[in-house]
Amino acid sequence: MASSSSSSTAAQAGSEEPEPKPTLRAAILAIILTLCVGGLILGLQKWDSSIHLDPSYSVRLTEVHGLDPARSPVIRPDFNLELRVDNKGVDRTCKEEITVTVFYGDMVVGWADVPDFCVGKQSSTDVNVKLSHTDVLLTDTLRRRLASELRSGELEFVVEMRMVIPVGSDRECADDYCTSRQSFLHCRAKPGQDYVHRDLLPTRRV
Repeated sequence: MASSSSSSTAAQAGSEEPEPKPTLRAAILAIILTLCVGGLILGLQKWDSSIHLDPSYSVRLTEVHGLDPARSPVIRPDFNLELRVDNKGVDRTCKEEITVTVFYGDMVVGWADVPDFCVGKQSSTDVNVKLSHTDVLLTDTLRRRLASELRSGELEFVVEMRMVIPVGSDRECADDYCTSRQSFLHCRAKPGQDYVHRDLLPTRRV
């Protein structure tokens, strides 16, 4: 009985063949498949990022009038703003509820609601913004600074754009710490200067 069992075990062991090793063709096919899948994933990521690419903005201020700090500490600035929007995405984009505020130092010297607009895919548009103004009482420090910058040609304003992120947008701030759907863009512009490009990401208020 023991001899028969040993013979049977030996026969089974002898009948087992070693597993075949992967052929060169299978290895090449696996590499090609991996490269194709990786390329597809990268392509989808690039396509998705191009769709959701936010427009870039540039601003230009017209010549400023109504600034004469030598006559009085009260000035009434008079100028307007032109906004250029560059849409590099692959889809048409529209913007609403944008407001613009122009500062000199910490004083507001102009503000406006930007007209709603749309920009076609991979194109640009210019938006004329009529600013509202009021009398501005300058501090002694700002009055001296304004007079100096007017003489040197270095007069500069800060332009702030406030943008509202639509509800349900993938740009909507959904984190627990976020308490606002607003974002802000800032840039410095000199009157009469060509468009000043703003290419940094918006700062989201939290």
